Amino acid sequence: MASVSLRCIPDNPYAIIGVTNNKRARFEIETKPNEDNAQSKKRNPLNLVLVLDRSGSMASSNKLTFAKQAVISVLNALNDDDIVHLVAYDTTVRNVFENASAVSRQNLYSIVEGITTGGETFLSGGMDMGASLLEKYPHPGFSKRMFVLSDGLANVGLRSKEEIVKVVGKYNEKGIIVDSFGVGEDFDAEIMKGIATAGRGQFFFLESAEVIVDLMNKALQNVFDVCGSQAQLIIRGRNNAIVTKIWGHENIAVGANLGDIHFDNLRVILCDFIISGNGPEGAEVHALDFQLKYNLPENIEGEPVTIAGQLSVIFVNDESLIRDIDPKVRMVHATQVAGEMDDRIVELMKSHRRDDAIALLTEQIDLLRQVEHLDDDKGMIAMLIRMAENLQKRLKDRTISEKAAAHKCGHHGHMKKYHDTKYTKHYEED
Repeated sequence: MASVSLRCIPDNPYAIIGVTNNKRARFEIETKPNEDNAQSKKRNPLNLVLVLDRSGSMASSNKLTFAKQAVISVLNALNDDDIVHLVAYDTTVRNVFENASAVSRQNLYSIVEGITTGGETFLSGGMDMGASLLEKYPHPGFSKRMFVLSDGLANVGLRSKEEIVKVVGKYNEKGIIVDSFGVGEDFDAEIMKGIATAGRGQFFFLESAEVIVDLMNKALQNVFDVCGSQAQLIIRGRNNAIVTKIWGHENIAVGANLGDIHFDNLRVILCDFIISGNGPEGAEVHALDFQLKYNLPENIEGEPVTIAGQLSVIFVNDESLIRDIDPKVRMVHATQVAGEMDDRIVELMKSHRRDDAIALLTEQIDLLRQVEHLDDDKGMIAMLIRMAENLQKRLKDRTISEKAAAHKCGHHGHMKKYHDTKYTKHYEED
């Protein structure tokens, strides 16, 4: 078991009487191993299905070769008692192998290497087959995971992001966690990120052969380090307070769907809310209720663990009291704004406006530098600045295509909005 703590840090503890106050709060989910328990990081065995795109579009730029290397990297990293299945799809779907023990990996390498590209892209069919294998072979006590490796260019079966995300959400309701891996420079980023979000998993960008082994090992290490699954942070306003935004999450009523939480990690969520200053000076008013819910990996379908808390504000007349913003709130707000800048940079690159994208990257770097001295999140801001500077340099030198730059910047935005220390550190050498 891990020690999981939930903290809420307001921008400041005050609200001005007689006006509507725009407020922010930073939520921190921190996990640490329980030092008293020697088995604290012993993981459940995996029941893992790999869903591999072998469509014709995967022939370009050696994408299928990259994806097969990723599959082999997974086989090498699994424990001998893990169970693995492989589904490959193009216009049709086939089981390459099923219910194989990872100890038999030596017999599986040549089977993986023999996969070749085919026709069109039946992405939804491949995922359906993968989900059916996890139902066919339930393996009680095993964690059910699906890895989807694809360029996401679906043209058979379900094609839109909305349709695909909906069906992935249904897999997740059955306890299947879905991670997605965008392969190459021209994958459909919205579909691949949508799969991970709906599957409450993580999204990874397999840009080139050089990153495959390291990134797949890190992706699996994240699976091995899970101390909670199906995590959800629900935030509700009280006493005339209304939640107006949870940064990086679209459905305020549902809250923040966080997927897995990991050992020895810090996850941060930013929330905006408003509160009417209706009360006497000095009154302490209950403004927010919040709950973190998650399932233990060994009891994924059981009753969730719940950690609850409240946030109060104090009504004052002195407006100078609200000018000082908590440095941790300033820092995460700058990170989230920078993530939204990344979305705009993606659109600029798609419109062939490279110089405008470079200028906006300069603004982003300046914004992050303003809060770098406030960062105590294990060098998160410094890391993001290095990534932005590296991308800007490549854009100026024209050593990166506009398509590749758009994908890389889109992934940077995803990392900033996700604000997970361990996940972002996977890309420290970006």
